[in-house]
Amino acid sequence: MKFLSMLVAAGAVAPAIALPAVEPRAATCTNPAKKVEWRQLSAEDQQSYIKAVLCLKTKPSKMGLETSLYDDFPNVHFRYSTYIHGGAPFLPWHRYFVHVYLNALRECGYQGPGTYWDWTQDTAGLSLSAVMSPETGFGGDGNKDQTELSPDGAKQLPCVTEGPFAGLRPEYLAISPKEMLGGGHCMFRELAEHSSRPQDFVTMAAIFGPEGVAEVQASPDFAMYHNALEGGPHGVIHASLGGEMNPTTSPNEPLFFLHHGQIDHLYWQWQQANASRLEDYNGVASHLGEDKGREVTLDDILPMNGLGPDLTVREVMDTVHGELCYTY
Repeated sequence: MKFLSMLVAAGAVAPAIALPAVEPRAATCTNPAKKVEWRQLSAEDQQSYIKAVLCLKTKPSKMGLETSLYDDFPNVHFRYSTYIHGGAPFLPWHRYFVHVYLNALRECGYQGPGTYWDWTQDTAGLSLSAVMSPETGFGGDGNKDQTELSPDGAKQLPCVTEGPFAGLRPEYLAISPKEMLGGGHCMFRELAEHSSRPQDFVTMAAIFGPEGVAEVQASPDFAMYHNALEGGPHGVIHASLGGEMNPTTSPNEPLFFLHHGQIDHLYWQWQQANASRLEDYNGVASHLGEDKGREVTLDDILPMNGLGPDLTVREVMDTVHGELCYTY
């Protein structure tokens, strides 16, 4: 898949990392919240969610950067890109990352349910989804008649010009093999269904549609499952949205978190099918400096670089125990 080839390139961008040690936290969940699909949110909660996303741009960085709290998320995702893609940490790290993001939205006043985007309902075209409505969602495709030169001067970016994020300017953009470029740019999208090869979207839709997802969900063990989900529906949605959804700074795109909410929803369903899957975690660590090539464990940590406390994999395997405290 194109997205996986992009991940290889991302390995040349993101720095090697050293992971700190953390003490496991006690289980504290007493009343799990239920996450719902975006279309199940009330109109008031939809508007409150979007208002909170925009609010993140007004909050200072939690990492001591000159940029905003909004921009902390693509920065952290870039920082750990080679750890959190193409291997076992992909699912637990992104599960926790989405949780940390929801906590940030809470700080900006959002009190509604956690939410996700079930794109299996949108195989006719992502642009037709309520999630991409300018009135009740995140706006539509980038406008090819209103572009902006990318920070590296390499290409024209089709800016999103309708909906609540039309004026949003993310600070970071990773261009392999260079470091992140700052200075701000228009938020851009390049939907595959509107490209010069719309037939490619038909192929993609078969992968993220109900039948393609059912095939992934039938994976018998974690090693097969995380590979099939990341390289299949997950990567295809990134490629279908295009624009900001490159592998490293993709949290520039607000839909990233609804997309990964759906990835976590599927992972949760896969775990619910067999209780043993709450401890099914294995594989070889990649791009961890001196730890490269070692076997992962449930005691490995999920680093957030100050956006939230670092937890262990074990602490996020079951969403109804510990800090996560949610179900679907």
